[in-house]
Amino acid sequence: MRRGKVGWIGSLLLLGLWAMQPIQAQPAQAVGITTTRASDLLATGRTQLLNFRLYKAERTFRALAREPDGEAAAHYHLATSSLLKALVTDETVYFAELSARSDSLQAVLESIPASHWRTFLMAEAYFHRTMALAKEDHFIRAALAARQAYKRYEDIMEADPAFYEAYVGMGLMHILIGTLPGAYRSLLKVLGYSGSLTRGQRELQQAVQHGALNADEAAIYLAMVDVMLNNSKGNGVQTLRALQARYPESALCNHLYGYVLLENRRAEEARTFLEKAVQAGTSADYFYIDYADFYLAEATFRLRQWQQAEVHYRRYLQRHRGTALKALGYLELGQALEMQGQRDAAVEAYQKVQAERAYDSDKVAYHRAQRLLAAPMTAQDRQLLEGINAYLAGQYDQAEATLTAIAKDPAFPEDLRTVATYHLGRLYHALGLLDHAMEAYRYVAQHPVADREARWEPWSHFFIGEVYAEQGQPQRARAAFEQALSFKGPFDYHQALEQQAKAALARL
Repeated sequence: MRRGKVGWIGSLLLLGLWAMQPIQAQPAQAVGITTTRASDLLATGRTQLLNFRLYKAERTFRALAREPDGEAAAHYHLATSSLLKALVTDETVYFAELSARSDSLQAVLESIPASHWRTFLMAEAYFHRTMALAKEDHFIRAALAARQAYKRYEDIMEADPAFYEAYVGMGLMHILIGTLPGAYRSLLKVLGYSGSLTRGQRELQQAVQHGALNADEAAIYLAMVDVMLNNSKGNGVQTLRALQARYPESALCNHLYGYVLLENRRAEEARTFLEKAVQAGTSADYFYIDYADFYLAEATFRLRQWQQAEVHYRRYLQRHRGTALKALGYLELGQALEMQGQRDAAVEAYQKVQAERAYDSDKVAYHRAQRLLAAPMTAQDRQLLEGINAYLAGQYDQAEATLTAIAKDPAFPEDLRTVATYHLGRLYHALGLLDHAMEAYRYVAQHPVADREARWEPWSHFFIGEVYAEQGQPQRARAAFEQALSFKGPFDYHQALEQQAKAALARL
């Protein structure tokens, strides 16, 4: 996904990570299990969840529910499975299934003696509801459910700071609150809810080190935060590679690793793992992850394989029931068609781009589609897209040659030369050529394009800050990040810029 294409919160929702339980066999006592039979069923079902063999996992958990000591654990994991299905498909039937299973879980929990584990599982049930409601854009109801989850996590941590299972949900909430736009964060603070990126990361790390139930889950969340908010400066990519190596046939693990490779401009490698995810999903033994199709389309689009990209975009757009990534999918389908000389078909795709959600990606896709509807791509536009996609694919030599030729050619419109220079800055930055990157970013910051909704100027200030931070100049970095934050929307990816600039300031 391009830098800033969607906010990281939206990305996690789209990936279905909120309820992921990619857990190896852990102490069964964590969920009240005491017998060998129930413990074995729990370990088997959790492994099946990780492999995304969700129907097999559900059969295992239904068997677990029949064991005298397995009912709570079984209902918890059945609800988890429903949430996973709902998040990766947007199918109404799975959201309804989750609601029913969550009710069943809460009924079971209310019938057992009070304990930290019962409070924890109740918090998790509300957290499941929060994520499902947010995915359906029912934000007020999601906030009410989140309040219930937050309070229970908080109660557990105050009563027993060593109950590390609660640190995962609470850590995620603190990261979310810490990366929200300032107005929302201020409102939550008034209501008694605070959070920060660093606090949330610290809590997730504690869960990784000490958790009995969900240490692997916490590690994956930390990895995704590293990829989405820290430009993969930590070990996020390695964490997900290790997960894929442990479960090489898992549609979920291949999807996640392919996604982070794509984020890190390793499109050819990403395509390999995303193809595995798609192929696994076609087997009746696995549950299909719709988003694997979208990101496979992205990988082929960046590799300039326009016809293959068209096939994958069409399959995603036809298959996926919800609105997630639809605007971006139709936009890039249109561009793939236009690069093949099919202007009429491209126009049909652009006309379907609608900003139906509050995410950056939808707004940007609509903005771009309107411009492409007004005027077809020129030969110069096509050349620029070739250069940008070469950079996004990690084909740096080709990207540098193409983008440099555009940036230095006075025959190109000045705005196109500015956009080419911005991506040259990103390319040099990726290669560690910080002086060259700084020169490019400064040029862009000093040459704003005519389109005031374009992202190039504010994002250049952000990356100037990143260069200063890498050069060990924190005061200059802080000034640049604050300059980036001084730009007020609407401009493309302004939500993502605010999140990332605040995360960068927190690191300083």
